[in-house]
Amino acid sequence: MLDSSPAIVDAIYKRFARKVKHMVTGWGGNIKEAATVFEDVLMALYDYAHLHKLTLTNRFEPFFLYACQLKWKQDLMQKAPNKGMSFHPQAPAPGLDEQHIRYIEAALASPHPRHSTDHTRGELEEMIADQRERWFHTKDGPNSRVSVYVIITAIIGAGLAALLFISPWHKDIYRQFSGTEMVHANHVSSEQDTALIMHQAAVAFNHGHFNKAIGLLDQIIVRDSSHTTARYYRGVSLVDEGKMTEARNDLKKVYNSNSIYRYDAAFYMALSYIRENDKQQCLEWVLKIPEDAPIYWKAARLKEELNY
Repeated sequence: MLDSSPAIVDAIYKRFARKVKHMVTGWGGNIKEAATVFEDVLMALYDYAHLHKLTLTNRFEPFFLYACQLKWKQDLMQKAPNKGMSFHPQAPAPGLDEQHIRYIEAALASPHPRHSTDHTRGELEEMIADQRERWFHTKDGPNSRVSVYVIITAIIGAGLAALLFISPWHKDIYRQFSGTEMVHANHVSSEQDTALIMHQAAVAFNHGHFNKAIGLLDQIIVRDSSHTTARYYRGVSLVDEGKMTEARNDLKKVYNSNSIYRYDAAFYMALSYIRENDKQQCLEWVLKIPEDAPIYWKAARLKEELNY
């Protein structure tokens, strides 16, 4: 990074952009805020390492992801203090020692002096700007500009459609809350590699090709029936395909395990009942989700939609 290496910056985005996006959006943020967290951490680490001796002996993954969590907590404390207080950054396995945590805290503590002669920093900023469009693209980006006239026309048209054809009690709550992304790492390996199949399943899942994702995840679960990550995403896919019995079988197994997706599974159990207009069963599953669960903010919003 100190050399503004395009290959290094590209590798960091490839490996961690989706994970940071998932973390931020899972804790009440949006894609733009995830991009800002990612970029602010990169620049903070660059500035700190440019001025101090920074020697990493721990793996970079827990170092960087913990820094992103800590940065998001700082932002969350400004945006929503109550939610920020409930968010507790934790370095992914194998964790970090105290020295590396101090590095991160110092890097994020305050702005560092910048020198106008630091051309490398300018190059790094340009690379990061290019990566934002690639990894954190939103519909509000520069490639989707439309005229004010078109926007107004669309709003009026949507409003008329709502008044004429859509009753408020018929809105699709499932579609409102069901969006999620399958987190994965990029792998290049043989076709028999479980990690590669997971990667292929994630690509299919994230593009909305749920039947294809189910077929790939089936292969994983046949090999390892205790693979709760595969079982969770297969359950979510099955809900979207309307196969509720099979979906609930998967999601219940994940909920009854020690998986990190345990409460996410409970949330999708609730959504499965929404698809059948069973608000009582939906509420029962929503109430199983504790306040310290990452998915709780969505569960609280769903509970409001149910008028409870």
